[in-house]
Amino acid sequence: MHSKYSDGEYSIQQIAKLAHKAGLDFIVITDHETLEGLHNGEEGYHHKVLTLIGEEVNDICNHYLALNIHTVVPNNIENPQVVIDEVNRQGGFGIIAHPIEKGSPLYKNGITFNWTDFNVTNFQGIEIWNYLSQWKDGIRGLISGICLLFFPHKGLTGPYPEVMQWLDELQAKGEPIMVFGGSDAHNTRIGLGPLKIINIGPYYYSFKCINMHILTENKLTGNFDVDKKAVYSALEKGRSWVGYDFFHNSKGFRFSAKIKDLSFPMGTKVSLKPGLFFEIVVPKKAKVIIMKDGIRWKELYGDFFQLNIKEKGVYRVEVYHKHRLSYRPWIFSNSIWII
Repeated sequence: MHSKYSDGEYSIQQIAKLAHKAGLDFIVITDHETLEGLHNGEEGYHHKVLTLIGEEVNDICNHYLALNIHTVVPNNIENPQVVIDEVNRQGGFGIIAHPIEKGSPLYKNGITFNWTDFNVTNFQGIEIWNYLSQWKDGIRGLISGICLLFFPHKGLTGPYPEVMQWLDELQAKGEPIMVFGGSDAHNTRIGLGPLKIINIGPYYYSFKCINMHILTENKLTGNFDVDKKAVYSALEKGRSWVGYDFFHNSKGFRFSAKIKDLSFPMGTKVSLKPGLFFEIVVPKKAKVIIMKDGIRWKELYGDFFQLNIKEKGVYRVEVYHKHRLSYRPWIFSNSIWII
């Protein structure tokens, strides 16, 4: 999400207040090409919300979210590997943001901010689902644009298959690439003359939609340094999932591999042994799809499952909840590697 330090509408304090109202425990501000908020001492707890500050690097393409860094990373759209390497050099980690966009003919002649270099290495994550990016892609004309202003969920149809295919290909090679999702909220107001009546990418509304959920060893303590380390560790290691929380909060979801009294969370590599099984817990009964090496392995319905593991592979979970006459995308887990 973005603040007044780049192209957002609100201050970091104002954003944190809305995040608290939306029930979030932490947020990460990634303003374009600046760490001004960090250097002004605005990272910390605001309105009971842990507020972390990173940077979104690059402008016209190859957007990269740089987290846990201390110095601005310069743009390099021609060679994004240089950006990735600099983030790693600083001890941070990075996420390829909205790698595939379709564009809208009603927004700057269909401009997109795609990722163009698929040969880069040593990055840590891919943003598989971006609220603002996909919402904008859904505006194909005036009628659809008006529809999405009043019914934004219609345009948020889940991660693009091309992005998930790229993720699966990388993970099949053993690359520890983790999944991320976010609001990309700007709260941009547009309108006629001095009256700005249309809100694009509203903070509060989008905070209730695509979110990151993390698993930490302990609850957040209220100590900034301790909690910052815990949140960044969970995100980097993939102890997390992407949840579309507007209709049903995904809190309580679990996907783990177990054997005897040992439990292995998402983001881990586990040796295949007799007695190893998956355990999946879903907050409410839903359609659960288990993917293995990028291919649908099992489709189940319910809220609790234990499944024996007999083959090596990369396993992840997708969950779809019933909504009216169809199913909506709800939860996208990080993977477990069975080796």
